[in-house]
Amino acid sequence: MKFRWILLLFFILIFAFQSKNILTFAGVELGAYLGFKDLDKNSSGFIEKKEWSQGMFSLLDFDRDNLVSKEEFKEFIKEFSKEFSWENELNDKYDFPSQLKKGSFHSNLMNTSIGYYIYIPEAYDEQSETRFRTVYYLHGGRPGNEAREAFVSNYVHEAFKDPSINPAIYVFVNGGELSHYNSDELSSYGEDVFIKELIPHIDHNYRTIAGRMGRGLEGFSQGGRAATRYMFKYPHIFGTVSAGGGSYAIERLVKESGGFEDDPRDESSDIFYVGKGNDAWSLAELHKSSQAVTPKLMLWSGKNDMNYTSIQEYHAFLQKLEIEHEFLSIKDVDHNSLVFYEKGGANLIKFHMGALENAN
Repeated sequence: MKFRWILLLFFILIFAFQSKNILTFAGVELGAYLGFKDLDKNSSGFIEKKEWSQGMFSLLDFDRDNLVSKEEFKEFIKEFSKEFSWENELNDKYDFPSQLKKGSFHSNLMNTSIGYYIYIPEAYDEQSETRFRTVYYLHGGRPGNEAREAFVSNYVHEAFKDPSINPAIYVFVNGGELSHYNSDELSSYGEDVFIKELIPHIDHNYRTIAGRMGRGLEGFSQGGRAATRYMFKYPHIFGTVSAGGGSYAIERLVKESGGFEDDPRDESSDIFYVGKGNDAWSLAELHKSSQAVTPKLMLWSGKNDMNYTSIQEYHAFLQKLEIEHEFLSIKDVDHNSLVFYEKGGANLIKFHMGALENAN
């Protein structure tokens, strides 16, 4: 394999699969310099769309000019090469609504403080006797970082200016070192922290509708996969689930391997045991046979997302099982929740309150 493609794959994996901090500050600077120089094959001073991985370009192209500058490339590397922490700060390069607050609680499971971000709508203070729906948002990427996709709060805030949309509390979750899994290998129990500790903490400390029909779940990429697993494992906890951008091809490989996650897209030797039957395919089959109540489900994806085909396959699988669900896809969107929210976020927000518009 040519050096530039090894380097390209390396940086992609920083975003998608890392579980340890592998770059110091000096390493980021050097990696950005060497990586950018090698990817900029025509020496134009920019990385062009054709020079990057299909289905992910917008993750680097922050200013949407179809070119990636050295500064954009360095920012991408810095964002996805951070050492894992159970508490993280927002990126100060972005603006967030004042209604987005930082919260934390002590985890008995992890014996440490766990961070989260919570969007509390203006109506929460204005209607002091009212209880509110809650939507939990599961971030993409690894390792866990509750701040990573908190920018979604901007679109939530704008949507709630529409008087026809009942406002809700949004909670942005830290999925642990092996995002949204329990991992004995890493001594990180993101799933249990979320289900057994964070949800009870939120219900105890905020005026929530503390029942499944008042509780929604949403996730993107790694978080989209997790949202699907969780809905079938814990159907009594969630009333609505929207799962976006997940690789159900990887979920299938977990099933076929007896519970081991070994992503074929990377050259890493890391293989994690996530549990036999702990995949979106097996859990859906088990749920169907259980006759348990099924949360209202929506799969969502950009049509240019590299995971789009596997999401279509999972959509067909659920149809075969006769598990009712929606499938929302939007053209000219790749693997980027921010861009998806710009074009179709209102549909996701309304979905959790029961309304859905056709975005195509």
